Amino acid sequence: MRCPQFLLFFLILLCQCDSSKGLSQSESNSTYDLKFIDFLFEKYAGKQPGASVVVIKDGQIEFSKSYGLSDMEHNIRATTKTNYRIASVSKQFTAMAIMILVQRNKLSYDSKLTEIFPKFPEFGKDITIRHLLTHRSGLVKYNRFIDPSSTEQMSDKDVLQGLLGVDETYFSPNSKYAYSNTGYAVLAQVIEKVSGKTFAEFMKNEIFLPLKMHNSVILEKGKQIKNRAYGYIVKDTSVIAKDQSRTSAIQGDGGVYTSVSEYYKWDKALYSSKLIPQNALDHAFYNYDENGKSSLDGYGYGWFVSYYNGIKILQHGGSSTGFGSHVIRIPSEGISVALFTNRNKRGQELSNRAKALISHFTNGKFQMPFEIVLEQEIESNGIENGIKLYHQIKKNTLHYNVSMEALFNFAIAYINENKSNEALQLFSVLKADYPEYFGGYYGSALIFKEENKKDKAIQNLKKVIEFAREKEQWAVEQATALIKELELQKSQRK
Repeated sequence: MRCPQFLLFFLILLCQCDSSKGLSQSESNSTYDLKFIDFLFEKYAGKQPGASVVVIKDGQIEFSKSYGLSDMEHNIRATTKTNYRIASVSKQFTAMAIMILVQRNKLSYDSKLTEIFPKFPEFGKDITIRHLLTHRSGLVKYNRFIDPSSTEQMSDKDVLQGLLGVDETYFSPNSKYAYSNTGYAVLAQVIEKVSGKTFAEFMKNEIFLPLKMHNSVILEKGKQIKNRAYGYIVKDTSVIAKDQSRTSAIQGDGGVYTSVSEYYKWDKALYSSKLIPQNALDHAFYNYDENGKSSLDGYGYGWFVSYYNGIKILQHGGSSTGFGSHVIRIPSEGISVALFTNRNKRGQELSNRAKALISHFTNGKFQMPFEIVLEQEIESNGIENGIKLYHQIKKNTLHYNVSMEALFNFAIAYINENKSNEALQLFSVLKADYPEYFGGYYGSALIFKEENKKDKAIQNLKKVIEFAREKEQWAVEQATALIKELELQKSQRK
């Protein structure tokens, strides 16, 4: 390992002074370790799809920087004014539009879908606006409405039209939570119906312009986006330009394009009454269950809500073709982080980096993701030292939250980067620590398959089938299919 101070640094997160204020958009008295921050985003730097980041403290930009390229074809660098598609982070903007209409008495959170759309199926009488906001509607996924014979992108209107022909929901409305992009596409249509404006017009006139977010827009066909980032798929060592999909034109669930510099204006507005009164806005920041508002972890109006040592944390991630995003707000601490990228999102990569920045800029008041600590040690000193460090920090439950799912996702990231040796050793640790968890066997099987070690792959895949839980049935299905494929290959070679 590098030095005895390495582990201590991450345990108590002593921020080091660095003469890097020229990279910040504010003259702050904060000290931070620029090398550490640059390490977090080194995968986005240089001649590859980039990222932009902003850290906001007490209403001011504490740190802001961009990495990589926003447009690889034209070699355009990403800046803090680059407009990224923020995908599902857009839901907080859609939710705000609904809250504005409620404040103007144009709508109620208890309004039923059949009241707004008289032709909506009968089950709509049990679905309220609040159910849509909090993902408790049970509406079916809009992917089932995609016409395979058409090349046209689906719109929010198409989603609503598709629902008119459906006679059931996944579950009784308000009986449980299930994340629903469909619900937010319907909310966009509610906004249009109630306001008499297009969703894009309403967002521009009622949110973006009042907050002076002059370059933030809703993606619309044929309309230009200033300072636009173009999306890319990064796979192994290749980069593929891919900016849109069949569902990328849907606006309500993920159609906002904005920059970190303008997101700062949005974040600042959430501490004010510029759009709606603070007492009304506060309703967005609670979980809702079958009994209404709750102080438990869950989902509010466009925000995931959780608590750490009694402190409320608001966050949301976004993933769309060629784009990823993650934002965190901790109002009681006056700190927010926003990360936007124009490359495909991988697992918890952005979430962990956002959490790492929160930890770094609060001097360790919030936990540093253990994956960040391991990643830096592995990259600097090799996988063996990384595993040694893992065995140390997994016991330190005060400062780290190590879980089998997180370790699985961390190891999968090494497969995606063509680092099979590191990944295999991590999966071996996972199997040793959690022998009845499917993840270590599944990851090992993928590597053995690529290395043409069919018997080892099959052996691990059978363990996947044995240990996968009900919510992991996708792994059983894939393991079964892979075993069939490998057995066939073996028989053909005899």
